[in-house]
Amino acid sequence: MLTWINLLHLYQPPHQNGFIFGGVCDESYRRIIRLLNFHDQANFTLNITGSLLEQLQFYQKDDIIAGIKQAVESGRAELVGSAMFHPILPLLNQGEIKRQIELNNKISKKFLGAAYNPQGFFLPEMAYDSKTASVIKALGFKWIILDEISGNGKLNSLNCGQPYQIKSNGLKVIFRDRKISNSFVPETINELAKENSQKNKTIITATDGELYGHHHWDLERHLESVFSNRNIKTVKISDYLNNFSDFPKIEPVASCWESKEEDLRKSIPYRFWSDPNNKLHQFIWKLAKFSVKQVESHRQDESYKLARNLLDRGLTSCTFWSASGQKSFLWKETIWNPDMIENGILNLIRAIRSLKKIETKDRLRAEKMFLKIIKNVWQSHWEKYY
Repeated sequence: MLTWINLLHLYQPPHQNGFIFGGVCDESYRRIIRLLNFHDQANFTLNITGSLLEQLQFYQKDDIIAGIKQAVESGRAELVGSAMFHPILPLLNQGEIKRQIELNNKISKKFLGAAYNPQGFFLPEMAYDSKTASVIKALGFKWIILDEISGNGKLNSLNCGQPYQIKSNGLKVIFRDRKISNSFVPETINELAKENSQKNKTIITATDGELYGHHHWDLERHLESVFSNRNIKTVKISDYLNNFSDFPKIEPVASCWESKEEDLRKSIPYRFWSDPNNKLHQFIWKLAKFSVKQVESHRQDESYKLARNLLDRGLTSCTFWSASGQKSFLWKETIWNPDMIENGILNLIRAIRSLKKIETKDRLRAEKMFLKIIKNVWQSHWEKYY
């Protein structure tokens, strides 16, 4: 029997277009939840960000929230912790990391109640560093999942079926198989189950949940076939880890699930979100860091709560990802979305604008940063990308 351990990451940008959001719900989320609650042998690990839960409520998709709770209560799914608005955690300071995780816990508990009792943690984009891991450990999580390149900075060199323990902080860690994760996973799993050489093998994958229906229609119903295949066993990550008593020590390297070996050699592990050769990235981070500093230095401001909420949303990874101009392992098109960039930096500048007691010179400094980004984005769009 082939054992498949799968984590699905469910998330949409906090400023996602409502039409697109509705399509993702119909094509992916409802399908995943329906299958989990229909098949007795289905077992998946799920990450649902707190910001997505708020969006589901706003768009009145309460059936999806109820379906998630049902899947967990029936034992077919487990939930993991994450960061509220999906920022790249290693690029934030420890205070911001802790805030995003605690806010995600609070909102998830509000919507999911007792169903939200996470043992594991999903790092947005699997972006890892030791600083972030220490915060995760301090907040009580037991394990994390990383891309295989995080083990030693190389691909195809790690036993992904073997759980490990991080030397520096004691967190258990499990690694996903990148090649299989970057395929349409259910189809690959069905093919592997036919091969005698794959019997008694464990495959660990992690993908965006939107892959299942929204980005890939799966007209052949490969996911349904997996759950009906007696030669395939699906297992939740926590249950899998409970089978082990020996966890070899390892010290993962700073990396993410988009990192190339070349990126790590050049010390740019988060290239899609912070590339020293991408001047737009540098402009956005300058505004982001200035906004964090100003908002946090005005905690007594009567509009602090509003400013803080806008700032949290502005730090989402999508703002920086959309400015990368790169090609990822999954997408053939160049990653570039000026509207998503503009939506993100609008949250950052509005955080500044909403403060009542900030000095005028600081307001104007932030506005100049904002206008510089806007000019750069749309000039690049019309001259280079359009």
